[in-house]
Amino acid sequence: MSVDPKATTLWPVKPIGELLVAVRLPVAVQSTESYREIGIRSHCKGIFHKPAVTGKVIGDKRVFWVEPGCLVLNIVFAWEQAVAMTSEAEVGMIASHRFPMYRSRNGKLLPEYAWRYFSSPRGKYDLGMASPGGAGRNKTLGQEEFKRLKIPVPPVEYQRTVIDVLVIADRAIDRTINLITAKRQLKQGLAQQLLTGRCRMGPGQWRNHEFGQLFAGANKKTKQVQRGEYRTSGRFPIVDQGRGLVAGYCNDDSVVYQDVPVIVFGDHTREVKFIDFPFVCGADGTQVLRTTSLLDIEFGYQLLRVLPLPSLGYSRHMRFLKEQVFRVPEKLHIQKRIAAVLGAADREVALLERKLAALRELRKGLMQKLLTGQVRATV
Repeated sequence: MSVDPKATTLWPVKPIGELLVAVRLPVAVQSTESYREIGIRSHCKGIFHKPAVTGKVIGDKRVFWVEPGCLVLNIVFAWEQAVAMTSEAEVGMIASHRFPMYRSRNGKLLPEYAWRYFSSPRGKYDLGMASPGGAGRNKTLGQEEFKRLKIPVPPVEYQRTVIDVLVIADRAIDRTINLITAKRQLKQGLAQQLLTGRCRMGPGQWRNHEFGQLFAGANKKTKQVQRGEYRTSGRFPIVDQGRGLVAGYCNDDSVVYQDVPVIVFGDHTREVKFIDFPFVCGADGTQVLRTTSLLDIEFGYQLLRVLPLPSLGYSRHMRFLKEQVFRVPEKLHIQKRIAAVLGAADREVALLERKLAALRELRKGLMQKLLTGQVRATV
């Protein structure tokens, strides 16, 4: 979602310095004591806890006790929304001077509402404006610039209602994430049972085969499209594993893989994809595989998905695969049954992932509207 820096709000606008006050409780570090520091992930992904260290390791670094219920920022990466709320889980932990904490100065702005604001697209824009300098570690949040930032301030009762609405949205997202995790674990367990023959879906022998007996490479350099030839639209999608499944388009049907489905993976990624639409190979060294008469294509895809491709670097995955031996059912209809079960599990996860993406987009838009008063929550 793009942000209009001139977007209006229906609420009065006031500087942060009039609304929040810094919380700084210095720690008298003892060399023999143990301490745990906090960190903040970028992109609104919350606080994490670092491993415990002794005061001797901390040395002369300035550190402060973490106060629960405060807005906290990582000044080095505030521009990419390294913002969070402290909680009871951080009581007894410490933070360096790079993690300033803020509580309400006069009760007119709730710290959690401020956190929600700075987690929004508009809030990200404001944090960027208060972080002068170049990209990365040179783009540090200025303390005085932060105090001068002006944000919309609705009545406190409205702030609480907005927080409650967004908490409900967060719970829906968290439940979906947990469900995706559970479904993936179930699929992994199924794959371990079905692809190894521990759980069989019919009678028949399982035999060992070398990679070359089951898979055949289909790559042709003459069918590889260079990145300068990528287009934003066209008849055929370009598969570039280094840039996502579809990285561009082209109209040249002479370089198209049309007798699909096939299996693809890139030299720079260990993610295997199953493609059942006409496509063009990109310039990242994407590998294209077909299967021999001994192997069902979808079963072969599931075999490769559970294979732990090592991080070997450019053009070495094929070398690794050619050294592998696979145990597969002799009968193709058994392979198809197994692939159908695992494929159904994959589709279920994919549906949940699309739901998760939609929920996150909905929350982003809702947050932007609520925090500027363009849409009113019922108080």
